[in-house]
Amino acid sequence: MHAVPNAHPDTPSDRAGATERLARALLRYAPPGHPDAGFFATVLGMSLAHGDLGRCGLSPRELDRLLARLFPGAPAAHDIALATLREQRAAYAASGLDSALVEFTRLLRALLDAWRVPETDTTPWVTGVLAHACLRPDHLWRDLGLSGREDITALLARHYPGLAARNVRNLRWKQFLAYSAHEHAGLPPAAAPGCPDCEDHAVCYPPEAPRQ
Repeated sequence: MHAVPNAHPDTPSDRAGATERLARALLRYAPPGHPDAGFFATVLGMSLAHGDLGRCGLSPRELDRLLARLFPGAPAAHDIALATLREQRAAYAASGLDSALVEFTRLLRALLDAWRVPETDTTPWVTGVLAHACLRPDHLWRDLGLSGREDITALLARHYPGLAARNVRNLRWKQFLAYSAHEHAGLPPAAAPGCPDCEDHAVCYPPEAPRQ
């Protein structure tokens, strides 16, 4: 009898390993060559490794549609590696997505929707993932379990190319998205909700020099 993989790893390295295993398991059911399959497999793997599917930023209905589109057969498969997906999916369907900080996510969704590439059917799910991730205090790429900033750059260039091209100051992506979302709404620039607790907050938002 096989042991079910630990769905709630205790350390960052454990979670990284669990994320990779879960992502690989999901990718066994993905359409070959789909440009977003790796991204969503990693995001879902990271969420499952944290024991919180709501962390992905998609509602239960959106999650079901994404699984049906990109990983058909995965939820119902007799795959021991995906046992935690079946368990957490059932619990998540009952609890739903946390609606904290609705105003910021509304602003960011409005920005991303205005710049999205209309012919890409997975873009609304990317929007949901990014809007929710900006609520947390880590860098976007690390928070989502990706390899580096370049993964976020490629994602934004694929789904919101005009918006990505506007980052001429090479700001960190969470900072750029937050500034752009407030500007799009006609509001003064402001940090994303997760930024103040980030270890590099002072780098992105250095204190103003005292006036002479």
